[in-house]
Amino acid sequence: MSSLVERLRVRSERRPRYALDESDDDLPLRVGAGKGKDQQNDAPAERIEREDAKEEACQRCGKSDNLVSCSTCTYKFHRKCLVPCLNITSDKWSCPECVSPLTEMERILDIEVLEAPREDSSSTEPRSKKMERYLIKWKGLSYIHCSWVSEKEYSEAANIHPRLRTRLNNFRRQKEAMKIEAERSGEDIVAIRPEWTTVDRILASRKNLVGDREYYVKWNELTYEECTWENESDITVFQPEIERFNEIQFRRKKSGDKGKATREPRQFKESPTFLSGGTLHPYQLEGLNFLRYSWFHNKRVILGDEMGLGKTIQSIAFLASLFEDKFGPHLVVAPLSTLRNWEREFATWAPQMNVVMYFGAAASRDIIRKYEFYYPKEKLKKLKKKKSSPSNEDKKQSRIRFDVLLTSYEMINMDSSILKNIEWECLVVDEGHRLKNKDSKLFGQLKDYNTKHRVLLTGTPVQNNLDELFMLMHFLEGESFGSITDLQEEFKDINQDKQIEKLHGMLKPHLLRRFKKDVMKELPPKKELILRVELTRKQKEYYKAILTKNYEVLARRNGGHTSLINVVMELRKLCCHGFMIDEPDLEPANPEEGLRRLLDSSGKMQLLDKMMVKLKEQGHRVLIYSQFQHMLDLLEDYLSYRKWTYERIDGKISGADRQIRIDRFNAKNSTRFCFLLSTRAGGLGINLATADTVIIYDSDWNPHADLQAMARAHRLGQTSKVMIYRLVSRGTIEERMM
Repeated sequence: MSSLVERLRVRSERRPRYALDESDDDLPLRVGAGKGKDQQNDAPAERIEREDAKEEACQRCGKSDNLVSCSTCTYKFHRKCLVPCLNITSDKWSCPECVSPLTEMERILDIEVLEAPREDSSSTEPRSKKMERYLIKWKGLSYIHCSWVSEKEYSEAANIHPRLRTRLNNFRRQKEAMKIEAERSGEDIVAIRPEWTTVDRILASRKNLVGDREYYVKWNELTYEECTWENESDITVFQPEIERFNEIQFRRKKSGDKGKATREPRQFKESPTFLSGGTLHPYQLEGLNFLRYSWFHNKRVILGDEMGLGKTIQSIAFLASLFEDKFGPHLVVAPLSTLRNWEREFATWAPQMNVVMYFGAAASRDIIRKYEFYYPKEKLKKLKKKKSSPSNEDKKQSRIRFDVLLTSYEMINMDSSILKNIEWECLVVDEGHRLKNKDSKLFGQLKDYNTKHRVLLTGTPVQNNLDELFMLMHFLEGESFGSITDLQEEFKDINQDKQIEKLHGMLKPHLLRRFKKDVMKELPPKKELILRVELTRKQKEYYKAILTKNYEVLARRNGGHTSLINVVMELRKLCCHGFMIDEPDLEPANPEEGLRRLLDSSGKMQLLDKMMVKLKEQGHRVLIYSQFQHMLDLLEDYLSYRKWTYERIDGKISGADRQIRIDRFNAKNSTRFCFLLSTRAGGLGINLATADTVIIYDSDWNPHADLQAMARAHRLGQTSKVMIYRLVSRGTIEERMM
């Protein structure tokens, strides 16, 4: 943090700019046209709409009659209510709210306490006075332009604008809460993350009024909504990103129309040189050749390798090979939680490809479509006069700027009207088993997308029955696998050898599936143990009470399905921990009492505590999975009482924060002992091979979800034997679920 603060001290001159109104040199200062977000540029100044503006009344006293209006916002005042009293005749003036630089404050980031300067510089007495200064993030400016404001300057502005004082008091309370949370989690409070001052990518460039080059910058780990125009002199340290932007601009001009590419058969005998992330394993090279062969012969396929064998890398290698042959664009659809991992793998293995992540709020997606989707039409016309026929001039397809668009299932449904208009060379769907239901909205939307080739990635092609596999094949090859009913009838007796042989023959051209035990013999083994645990006395009492209370529902032969599910869910929660049903109202007097309470109320927690103490002593690193957010909260309390460092991922964690936590856990010499994960949110697209112990605290209804969770540790990169412990409460609903 200190180095970043020093950097901010150097770069703290850029605040919102103010200009004198040309009509009268004696008028107060008003906001000028500073550099900010895209929508603030190249547009005439508009009056600021103040949400708290009083209708036809003075903003100070609330009375009407003889009001003067601010020329830059919707506030109105009596001349006598202004300080100092307004005594000019011109209608063009700016109210104090618009004049103070601090009204352009977006938020306070930090408070720093300094020693106040001595009034008598010759005095040798120790300084007793302290003064504060505040780190400010300005509206429309990036984090590299944050600056410190002195306590005196802030107080003077707050005398005129009382809301500034309220915002400061609110921040003090927030900071106290952050300190408590930081002490609990062992993390440092960071006012500005270094990523926020690091250029992620450049979207556009222009020259400003004085001829300086400016770039429209997306910052690392920030959304597209927070893009800003930056002077070239402010981002000179990010020369690689500038060169990357220029290379993408120049590449299209040089290569011309992608339509000139012709399909050719291609087989790789060794790892391709255009992959920069490393060398493919032999089975991955086989996967790449399978995908290339299928694409050339127009056969849509499933890559169904077991979890942990690198389906993502094989897919990226395939798309990179198409890029080398000038085929594109490509659409990759994946769970939202895995998009960051996809982006990172593309940057590692195929950095030459222009990969754009398409998700987020409507404002962010608008900016992506404006700057990342297409090259400007007018620039292309100059190019086409030389290199292409006039018939292609107005085709948007020929102006596509990206090579790969990464997006989520939600965006496929939400923005289908936009994405359907693009002709996609290849569609890759990660976790393709999501398409097993033909009635789902995702299936219906993706089926209608204009795609020449399709690839599904799934570690579990069949989860429940063959109908799911038939549905995936129907999505890929609707003509060959058109009637699901006919397929069900044809393979109704799948236990017969002839039926199995026939099914294998049908699927072989469309499905490639390998297992770790066959292709990764050097991968350390994994072993799963089921540990049956007794409920505590209190848990047994509650368990009996739940069954007794719901006896009528349980005894009913017909109906009551929803009620029965609710009863089962209550029983499952109770098996995890007594606090899931009845948590004490009073806070524990001290950490020792808090730990004792947690252990006394759960048989699983008592066993877990004994295991964790041993695992910690032996230097193991642990992943703990649970279905329930509340249970993860209790496990977090437990780890805090034990003063063990940990990370946590659940459905509430954003993609950027999720990747930061994963990186922190996987970092070399990381001190994080444990990772708490929800089974669904933490079971997909994560590499946690630095852990060697997995504890399934409570099992999922779908066993494949637990298999996904186990595969986070038992995968490529694992160097130790992986132990998996599944905790099951003896004589309860959990045993019936197994």
